[in-house]
Amino acid sequence: MTTRSVVVGVAATAAFWLGGLHFADATTQPGKIYVSSMVIRDDAIKVRIRRHTWSDTLRYARGAEVRYEVVNRGTRRFSLDILGSVTGVMAPGRRATILVAWSRRGRYVFQTAPHGGRLRVTVT
Repeated sequence: MTTRSVVVGVAATAAFWLGGLHFADATTQPGKIYVSSMVIRDDAIKVRIRRHTWSDTLRYARGAEVRYEVVNRGTRRFSLDILGSVTGVMAPGRRATILVAWSRRGRYVFQTAPHGGRLRVTVT
């Protein structure tokens, strides 16, 4: 084996490892956190999906992280639990913030307690 082939082999190995490190950095970067307004009323839960559009049926890609800014516009006290993120009991007019990571595919239905509106979510 000549010195030249050893140098070429070392350079190829170094290029392989340095290239692999670049991909490792790309996979560990944090994702984007989306912020959505959520309104709880006596009969419904609505989430802002566009500037002037509200919906009670949502679709997210798996892995999406959403911070909901929740406000109770109803006349009763409500609590909402979305995958373990809980608003606590909110009196009318009160606000809370919850962070939800949509990490599993499926269809979900959430309801405010006691006996409030429903929110339907599909994660693809």
